[in-house]
Amino acid sequence: MQRKYYLAMAWDVGAYGQSDYLYLFKLIDGRLIGYSDEFELATCDIEDACSPENYHLAKWFGRTGEDTGWRPATLDEIRALKLERYLIGSKVDMKVKTPIDPIST
Repeated sequence: MQRKYYLAMAWDVGAYGQSDYLYLFKLIDGRLIGYSDEFELATCDIEDACSPENYHLAKWFGRTGEDTGWRPATLDEIRALKLERYLIGSKVDMKVKTPIDPIST
């Protein structure tokens, strides 16, 4: 089975005034985060980050030495948190030039 990186779109990453793709990851401690590869920032507040009304409420954090154990979140894990409405697609890797595929259920 091929690994997929599911993506959402944040309105404003870390108050930089710019949106970015969020790669959805599951951390070793069980939290699901949205990671902005461009800004190297993450948030657990995915719903707020993707909301045009609430994006300013999202709390962002940088990478730490405890980053080991991240893995792409599965569609079932995303659905369990009712975040599937924020999905814009998936990619087979995190390279910039890799196209975003539509969500297949």
